[in-house]
Amino acid sequence: MLYLDHASTSFPKDPRVVEAVARALADPGVAPDRGHSERGRAAGRIVDEARALVATLLSVPSPQRVTFTLNATDALNLAIKGCLRAGDEVVLTQAEHNSVVRPLHGLKRALDVKLRVAPADERGRVAAAEVLKLVTPRTRLVVMAHASNVTGALQPVGEVGRALRAGGPSALDARPLLLADVAQSAGYRPLDEIAAVADLIAGAGHKGPGGPLGTGFLWAREGVELAPLREGGTGVKSEEPLQPSDYPGALEAGSANVPGIAGLAEAIRLRLADGGLQTVAAARRAIGAEFLARAAELDGVVVYGPQRPDEREPVFPVRVRGLSVAEAAVVLERRFGIEQRAGLHCAPGTHVALQTAFEGTLRLSFGSRPASSEVAAAIAALREAARAV
Repeated sequence: MLYLDHASTSFPKDPRVVEAVARALADPGVAPDRGHSERGRAAGRIVDEARALVATLLSVPSPQRVTFTLNATDALNLAIKGCLRAGDEVVLTQAEHNSVVRPLHGLKRALDVKLRVAPADERGRVAAAEVLKLVTPRTRLVVMAHASNVTGALQPVGEVGRALRAGGPSALDARPLLLADVAQSAGYRPLDEIAAVADLIAGAGHKGPGGPLGTGFLWAREGVELAPLREGGTGVKSEEPLQPSDYPGALEAGSANVPGIAGLAEAIRLRLADGGLQTVAAARRAIGAEFLARAAELDGVVVYGPQRPDEREPVFPVRVRGLSVAEAAVVLERRFGIEQRAGLHCAPGTHVALQTAFEGTLRLSFGSRPASSEVAAAIAALREAARAV
């Protein structure tokens, strides 16, 4: 089997990541920093080291401002519901994942939150000017995905963030907060530009970083205070009836997923080694260029999204003319052994922009160490599928 569904979950995991999970499950095997046992302190050190590694991955200061979550969806919910109140105004884009769209529409119904949506073009790209012209003095939050999970299109988060800071007072209470969804870019490219302007950054551990399922993270800039989505035990200040306001305990209630966090930490160590994120980004850009060039020669196959490899991550929504998306998915998996994903990919707004909203697309997405042989296999399968039609 050839696995080309890394935009959903990276696979296979490095054996060293699997070993790190198993080690933490066996020893220390307990919750971090509960009581005064050495095992609890050892678990706490695992979590603290992982926070520092996430901060390095994101190029952000203040590791204590990193909150561990279940996934990117959980992180986005923490950020969105933690900062919005009744009547607030939010600017988002047409290219957002349902992890952003659904919480916001829920708040629109429950709290009369006002939503202003910047359109995406026919390639799934959003212009910074379209976002910025929707910002008003009442805007509390601007939400943008750094890279689309449907097209891989890189969105101008940095440009929007710089404009928000330059357009008026830079104080947090005098401008909108900027929330960046880096679920499709963290672990695949340096994020210095995002870290310089974002107030909140949400990501997934099981995608680009190469960590286990059930891991994610949210970073909040110093001064950004979020109301907790969950409240409960933290192991500290147990005498207080309210959730502690100090980070990271402010948003982390209950026992942490130490085995998963240990696996995520090992995955990030491996990702940052051997040339680091620059090398990973260059390899993925080269594979993207190769796929786009070869796919352009196929009759009966349409590739959506930006046509320049430097404008996207190597995530490719395609259609084979004459086949439904479901039929094409079955052909690629059963006849050619290629695992991919078919459908709307939890981002229906992007498909409206692409004019593929009826049934979505077949999505092929490459991992952190893509190979030309993977491109060759995918192109051969698409060619044969089109010929069969």
